[in-house]
Amino acid sequence: MFINVENIHNVAITTTEKPVDFARFQKFIEKSPFVRRVAFIGRAIFDMPEFPEMVKFCAVNNIYLIFGEVGETSTQNLRALVEYRNVLFINIHEDKHNVKLLNEYKQEFNSELPNINIIIHEKHTPQEEISETSYAFYNLADDIKNIPCLNLIAEPMMNYNGDMLGCWQNPDKDHKINAFDLGMDAALNAREFKNMIKMLKTGKIIKSCPCTRCPVFASLVWSNQTIDVIKKVSGNN
Repeated sequence: MFINVENIHNVAITTTEKPVDFARFQKFIEKSPFVRRVAFIGRAIFDMPEFPEMVKFCAVNNIYLIFGEVGETSTQNLRALVEYRNVLFINIHEDKHNVKLLNEYKQEFNSELPNINIIIHEKHTPQEEISETSYAFYNLADDIKNIPCLNLIAEPMMNYNGDMLGCWQNPDKDHKINAFDLGMDAALNAREFKNMIKMLKTGKIIKSCPCTRCPVFASLVWSNQTIDVIKKVSGNN
């Protein structure tokens, strides 16, 4: 499996616990000129008082946005999702009123963005409840392109406060690598983060890495598979 990592252009920020601090986020973007797409995972981002201002700030800095989960939110926030034409994609929970508003804003601003995916909730009996996904027996032979480890390279994830998580499967949330403080380039070049990538490339365990406690990485080792990382030789993105 090969993936280009000459520059990281995509990052993900989980806001399942709290929204980001706008002032810190601004400084992060200013320190990270090669970040061109930010995916926000979690509804708390819409509790951010400066949400419309944040979307506009990203548009001015040529940064595209993705929102993984849009729940109940204000009309100002919904309008911002369309007005600045830099939101590529949203997942929105089934809410006919909000979807209607978004489509009206898309007409008002003559915009095809964002692409809207409506999440339909299905009721399950207790016997039908779906259990949490387990990777203990991950079938890498069939699905290696979709393992979360690739996000560590293609779309590194951080917590709402800037702490680097690496990928969404990472069990540790206190790495002392803070991208908001350091900037993305310095964070990616921190020893702990480079060790995680080294483990994926070689399959050789580095005990200090949180990946050693991850069942996805364990399944890589069991199946004798590694992820090869190469840099592009051309200057094209």
